[in-house]
Amino acid sequence: MTDRALVLARRWAPGVALVLAAGLLVAIPLLALLRTALEEGVAALAEAVVSAGPSIGASLWTSVAATVLAVVIGATLAVLTERTDVPGRRGLRMAMLLALIVPGYVAALGWLNTYGPGGMFDDLFGVAFPALVGPIGIVTVMGVEAAPIAYLIVVAGLHTRAEPDLERAARASGATAMEAFRTVTLPLLRPIIAGASAIAFVLSVTSFGVPAVLGIPAGFTTMTTRIYRDLAFSSDPSSFVRAVGLAIVLAVGAALVIALGDWLLERRRHARSGAFTGPMGQMGGAASGPQEEGGGRRWVRPRALAGGIFAWVVVSAVVLLPLVGLLLTALTKAPGLAPVPANWTLSNFAEVLDVRTLEALGNSLVLAGGAAVGVILLAGLAVMARRGRGAGVTGGLLGLTFALPGSTLAVAVLLAYGVALRDTLAIILVAYLAKFWALGFRPVAAGLDGIPADSYRAARVSGAGVWTTTRTIVLPLLRPMIIAGGLIVFMFGLHEVTMSSLLYGPGSATLAVVVLNLQQLGDNGLTAALALVLAMLVALAAVPIAGRAGALERIGWRR
Repeated sequence: MTDRALVLARRWAPGVALVLAAGLLVAIPLLALLRTALEEGVAALAEAVVSAGPSIGASLWTSVAATVLAVVIGATLAVLTERTDVPGRRGLRMAMLLALIVPGYVAALGWLNTYGPGGMFDDLFGVAFPALVGPIGIVTVMGVEAAPIAYLIVVAGLHTRAEPDLERAARASGATAMEAFRTVTLPLLRPIIAGASAIAFVLSVTSFGVPAVLGIPAGFTTMTTRIYRDLAFSSDPSSFVRAVGLAIVLAVGAALVIALGDWLLERRRHARSGAFTGPMGQMGGAASGPQEEGGGRRWVRPRALAGGIFAWVVVSAVVLLPLVGLLLTALTKAPGLAPVPANWTLSNFAEVLDVRTLEALGNSLVLAGGAAVGVILLAGLAVMARRGRGAGVTGGLLGLTFALPGSTLAVAVLLAYGVALRDTLAIILVAYLAKFWALGFRPVAAGLDGIPADSYRAARVSGAGVWTTTRTIVLPLLRPMIIAGGLIVFMFGLHEVTMSSLLYGPGSATLAVVVLNLQQLGDNGLTAALALVLAMLVALAAVPIAGRAGALERIGWRR
């Protein structure tokens, strides 16, 4: 091989490998899904989708209601923590972060064990909410699950879109703090709130864990739980056709709404540096910094105090108390006993950690770790291929698969690799890599944009090759972003339930799947104990993410 051919091979090899990996993980499953849909025929798919009309309608209206709730909670708390002197702002922010890392189905279990029949409030005060099992509970918990995302987006919008100088001018002209917010800040935030609504809707309509925990026992079916039932429990061929049709409906709907959210979030992208780059992009920006009383940053103290009380009541009711209820259920000896220290025991934790659970825990750790390592390796390929066309194509494919509902992607992976890999950990790992690759790819892509081009050129001019320059200049600068991406993938992999529940087989169940199966068997104590174990594992995985990625600082959480 000539020197020129060798140079070309080294230059193009990373890009070719990147495109091949994207093809195996993303393109082939999606093409398999499309091929199967075409084989069944449009008429058969349409008939199958129409037969699932009630499930589609249930998904739509519950998701719209949950979106409204999520945006109201998230936007209100964002304004209170970023525009007022509410007491305990740091604690409120950390509580929202806690809500973000707790899996939705664990939160649903917490709500059941706190506010449902036989829950903590029922045992202590004789107050219960039976309607929690059904659509009302689904709307409530899905709204709470999506609220932290809406909160983060609005917080970033307050720091990058809402100009504090305009608020100061309005206050100097005699407007009250509320009038300045209503007439100046809120109009500037409307595209941000609309974009946050689009993302919250997609999270809700593609949610599986919450409808599975709160909907299946009540006979209330959404699109995601209908796909699960059709694939897992039905041998009727029409059920498979319906599952494929619903998967396509979810995919198309999610893609359209994500595209709308991207457009809304980027409408004013050039209005100020540090702007959003869309739902899949960086959600950060320069903080506006502290401002004087009356300058548009802080409301008067009595109003801030009232706002703080309101915020803490809301956060306690929707985030903290459900976790307390879950803990007390796990500690209480038997259902019906008051959750007081005299009735506490650790036997539920000891009983739940049996051989099957430990095997599932091992599967979860292997899958989450394998996905994290795989993403780091693939992110390294992305670094080396950053100047090739393959990186751009791959970025588009990865953005698409991350936006796809997990149930849709699971069906696609099953169609593509089910014959060879069915009921194995490998098929779940393929789905994890396809879904979560974007989580590692995006931080690396953002980090690449921040590396001065002159440092790269200087190394090349000094005689360093592409690989040497990448190894000595680029990778050291990107190492924190690559590791942070891997840690995020590990955290998501630990609590993933949608794809795992559709793809697992004998010996390949994950811890999240075992939690879901225990809940459906009706053993509240064991379910609560295992759900807490899972939540603690996820929380432990989240600790180094905040420290290494500096996520709080990048969205302006400086006080």
